[in-house]
Amino acid sequence: MAKPAQPFRYRGGWRMQVTLKNGTRPCEDFDKYADAVQWGADQLAPAKNSQHEPQLGGPAKATLAQALAFYAEHHSLLKGGVDAELNRINHYLQGAGQPLLKAVVNAKGGRELARHTPTAQPDAWQQHNDRRRAARAATYAAIRTLANRRCSEISSAHIRALHTQMTKDGLSASTIQKEIAMLKTMFNTAASEWAWKGFENPCSTIKLGKSERHFVYLEPAQHQALGQALAECDNPYFWPLVIAAKETTLRLDTLMRMRWDKVDVENRITVLPSKSGQRNYVLPLTVQEVLRALPRSPTGRVFPMSKNAVKMAWNRVREKAQVPGLQFRDLRHLGATDWARRGLTAHELQQVLGHSNIQTAQYYIDLVGRDIQGALDRASTKASVPQLPEAGQCDAAERIRRKRAERMSESRAKPIGQTPHRHEGACT
Repeated sequence: MAKPAQPFRYRGGWRMQVTLKNGTRPCEDFDKYADAVQWGADQLAPAKNSQHEPQLGGPAKATLAQALAFYAEHHSLLKGGVDAELNRINHYLQGAGQPLLKAVVNAKGGRELARHTPTAQPDAWQQHNDRRRAARAATYAAIRTLANRRCSEISSAHIRALHTQMTKDGLSASTIQKEIAMLKTMFNTAASEWAWKGFENPCSTIKLGKSERHFVYLEPAQHQALGQALAECDNPYFWPLVIAAKETTLRLDTLMRMRWDKVDVENRITVLPSKSGQRNYVLPLTVQEVLRALPRSPTGRVFPMSKNAVKMAWNRVREKAQVPGLQFRDLRHLGATDWARRGLTAHELQQVLGHSNIQTAQYYIDLVGRDIQGALDRASTKASVPQLPEAGQCDAAERIRRKRAERMSESRAKPIGQTPHRHEGACT
């Protein structure tokens, strides 16, 4: 049996140091020996020595994958963007050979985590995913290495190496920022709430640039192809879900939780959960008509589909429409851009998007640029029109070749000392 700690002489007084179950070693200095002994006994009392034991055994025992799984259950699940964060966390869980996680709606209408087994994808989409993973193989290898490290062994150099590798593999600044920000938040939470005393966040020294604004644009032909692909869907709830996602600019997670007892179709009002609590949403006329024709499900949900069913249906739709890079979340950006084109002000669009500040709404207004376009068009009528050569029918490389051949021919035909007169030749 280990001998209990005893005070020892220190700078003319007595110092007492004890080792607690959570691995920390607090110490205190006293003038009197008896006071030092009493303080040590108080620190080692069962009530005080056990109530703050570190979660997962502390950073010296928990791997990054284990810490992220715990964070997902107790923190990510409470966020509005839980699905996106779980997708990032699952990369680490997969790297450590742990079960993947997904958020599901339970029988009480609440959210909880469940183990997730990836389902088979359509061949074309699976090939797309395989190519993307192959191009980012080094990033996934770095994630796998980090996932199996003890948290106490992870340094700023390891996080910097992940940042650098993601940049080399061509991931966007926004994607990298979200990845590092997630790790930084998880480590901060562990230090402040999980009793990981003395733990230093390895992400604290990583400076991240500003994320890039997301720009989504579809050609008219792509819009038409997307509409045709939606019309061919078998599920009667899917194409209404897509229309609602675009016109309301609501996120998929929010729409999936919409219930008929919280929807007033005639007055076009619905009450839905948001990041800041329950919120009233005004429904556009198009969505009102869609909801009027939508069959009522016994579940009480307006869109009684699973997340996996939505994902599979969307993959088939964008494959048919030949827009494989279009994400379901991009419907929110397309909708915001359309509302800006229809004339909504920044303040009005801010309410539609449900943002607490006006910056993002102003971005869409600036992106459309209706006012400046009109001013430019009016001013253009007063400007002279530059005379340009006809483009012809040949491609750029052929046009350059012909131009060079013409100049060479003219140079040979002119006497020495005379400058050949250049003229534009047209492609046939």
